[in-house]
Amino acid sequence: MNRLWRVLLPELRRFPEPEQDQALRTARETPLDFIELASMALGFVAVTALTRHSLPDAAMSTRFGAMLLNFAVALPLLALALGPFHLRRLRRGLRRQLEKQGRP
Repeated sequence: MNRLWRVLLPELRRFPEPEQDQALRTARETPLDFIELASMALGFVAVTALTRHSLPDAAMSTRFGAMLLNFAVALPLLALALGPFHLRRLRRGLRRQLEKQGRP
C-alpha cells in the first residue's frame, strides 16, 4: 500500500498492517455527506470558472493548444479543490470502522 495514505490518513495507522488495505477499500465506500457534495460542486464550478477561455476568431490549432493548456492547468486545480473533501470522507469512513471495532 502507498505510504502516502498513512501520512494523509492518520486513522489508517490504527489498523494492523495486514488490515489497512481492506480498511481503506471499505472507507472508499462511505457515501459523501451534504457538506462534501456541496463543497465539491462549488470547487468544480470555481475551477471551471478559473479555466474558461475564449479565443475570438482563433484558428483551430490555437484553440486546440489553448484547450490542452487549460486541461493541464485544470487537473492540479481540481485535485487541490476536491481532494480535501475526498480525504475527509475517507477519514470519516475509517473512524466509523474503528468505532464499530471498539478501537480507541
